[in-house]
Amino acid sequence: MFSQKKRNHTWLYAAIALAAAIIAVFFLIGALSSRNAEEAERTNLESRVEQEEDQAGDGKVPDDSAEASAPDLQPGGTTEKDEESRFYQSYYLVKLDNNVIKIFFSDETGKLTELEETGIIYETLSADDQKRFADGIRLEKRDDLNKLMMDYES
Repeated sequence: MFSQKKRNHTWLYAAIALAAAIIAVFFLIGALSSRNAEEAERTNLESRVEQEEDQAGDGKVPDDSAEASAPDLQPGGTTEKDEESRFYQSYYLVKLDNNVIKIFFSDETGKLTELEETGIIYETLSADDQKRFADGIRLEKRDDLNKLMMDYES
């Protein structure tokens, strides 16, 4: 007459598992979106560098206008274009940082941005190469960077 009915808590366990799955999905989405933002920034930075390299490599010959024949001299005898190209020149830097060889990019303001870590194992390099990477290898073009990576990572 007074029998006790066993309570079934299966629905509670299912709700907890569902909530945990939803939270995990939100964390994954957040991680992926931040990674996509980093990749988009890296791609944007690399495309700007390639555009600068293309503009520098076009080999445009200045016309015979008055501007081209009469450069603006700055104090010290340098031209305005020389000052700009020296100040705004971007480059890649491959350097040892925290026992890992990393690739950095220096934009036109001189700010170094880490692009990626390389697969180069520092301890296996010759003493000369170790010194080069400790000092930092400066490369002007993306093609030169790719060649260096192929030489050392293979």
